[in-house]
Amino acid sequence: MTTIVTRAGKGSPLTNNEVDTNFTNLNDAKIETITSTNGSVLITGTGSARNLSVLANGGGGSAVSYYLNGGTNQGTFGGNTYYEMSRTAVLALDANFNISANGYIAQFITDANDPSLLNIPAGNWNFELWFQASSGGGSPSFYVELYKYDGTTFTLISTGSGNPEFIDGGTSTDLYYTALAVPQTTLTVTDRLAIRVYVTHSGQTITLHTQANNLCEIQTTFSTGLTALNGLSAQVQGFTTGTSGSDFNISSVTDVHTFNIPSASSSVRGALTSADWTTFNGKVASVSGTSPVVSSGGTTPAISLASGYGDTLNPYASKTANFVLAAPTGASGVPVFRAVVAADIPTLNQNTTGTADNVTGVVAPANGGTGLTSPGTAGNVLSSNGTAWVSTAPAASGVTTGKAIAMAMIFG
Repeated sequence: MTTIVTRAGKGSPLTNNEVDTNFTNLNDAKIETITSTNGSVLITGTGSARNLSVLANGGGGSAVSYYLNGGTNQGTFGGNTYYEMSRTAVLALDANFNISANGYIAQFITDANDPSLLNIPAGNWNFELWFQASSGGGSPSFYVELYKYDGTTFTLISTGSGNPEFIDGGTSTDLYYTALAVPQTTLTVTDRLAIRVYVTHSGQTITLHTQANNLCEIQTTFSTGLTALNGLSAQVQGFTTGTSGSDFNISSVTDVHTFNIPSASSSVRGALTSADWTTFNGKVASVSGTSPVVSSGGTTPAISLASGYGDTLNPYASKTANFVLAAPTGASGVPVFRAVVAADIPTLNQNTTGTADNVTGVVAPANGGTGLTSPGTAGNVLSSNGTAWVSTAPAASGVTTGKAIAMAMIFG
């Protein structure tokens, strides 16, 4: 470890040789490159390692810095006047604070709704403050305190009271460094942050310089990376999945974004479940028909009765009255529903001729006829001779006087 001789430690001003030795030791101990365990470069080039913890914070991007703008009055809080603690530095005009007693030399507070975050990541907050004493000698010192303010109450987050920094530059306006170990702290989105600077004057008048060429800066563990995502402003945010809702949706609460993909159904638009996939994968690839049913095949087939089998359009649909299913009139072909024609009825006997509506020829007695080609002479009667029917004139012996008895069917 490099040893640096200080005036406070020596108790008297340093000689030129001691100053030169200090510079030599600092140059030998300078930091060229510091790399984190995951290979990312935290600090490059020469200089102090004081920013190491700031650059190693958990957020993306570089650290957020605040400036103490002593020329901007933020108002009175708890009986004390607070000045601006802002991410934007005021470069015009000096704004200085003096104290000749032990106590708080100045207080600073952020603007309303700043930082607008939900937590402070744990780590070092590094402070660069410009001080001047009215004279040399003594052991004046300072430390800082960090608070959060909810609009009513100031809550202490961290204090440097146990490790004050000496103001040992005498009447020179010098830059002094100090750090606060800040624990992870929960905030509300409207919380503000405040800094109070405490001085032990050691018999001198101590001046705190701000603005212009004496910018007082605070390097925090906040990140300049993403400040808000889907309405959430937590510096560290995470993602997960879920199945809530009736459509794809993202639910963002506190510091977690849930991507909800529900299971699809008749009323829900979502992801296909494994069970449904199995059902759909087992779909019918093709539809075939068994005679007399015929299918065109595929997943959307045309179904019909086989050619030559009844009314191929629909044998069970309503048809015209008195139509029958029959082959075309006078020709072979596919049956259709049509009216009956005479040719559809066969002749009654081989001894007859004609059609169903016009039978001609002699009908034999065995078939219910007379076997006669004509009824004979008028007045004849039909009588049987034991073998056939004959048409003859009635016999005299067969007639009783005064009575007409028909013995058989009379023609004429």
